[in-house]
Amino acid sequence: MHSDDLIDGIIMLLLLSLFIPFTLTHARPLYKGEFGGFAVQIEKTCLKTIGEIIPSKRSFTSHDTILLLAIADDYSPNPRVIEINGTSINIDTNFLTNRIKALQDAHTAMPVNCNMTLDLYVGPSGLRKWVIKNE
Repeated sequence: MHSDDLIDGIIMLLLLSLFIPFTLTHARPLYKGEFGGFAVQIEKTCLKTIGEIIPSKRSFTSHDTILLLAIADDYSPNPRVIEINGTSINIDTNFLTNRIKALQDAHTAMPVNCNMTLDLYVGPSGLRKWVIKNE
């Protein structure tokens, strides 16, 4: 019985000598206060500091316009009028029931894959229409 306890003690000491350094080195950021926030590097590919997060202007293309119309529904915000290169599309019950024709009209109103500008025209009575044009 005494030798079994001795073997168990040796195995326990070996496991502790193996896992305590491993645990302490991986818990070091927690002890240093580097846990959470934007300054923590989550992945190897992510940016390392707040100063490296530089906003960039995203281009709005004709594919984004088609996607905008494809996901439109009853809960789309006002104004529900979109003008694409002079072609006006109202997001109403007629549009929602016959969406394929409206998407085809929008597709013919603009080039296949080019950058577009998205502007909101506001009148004295409030929001008027979204205007999407070629750049």
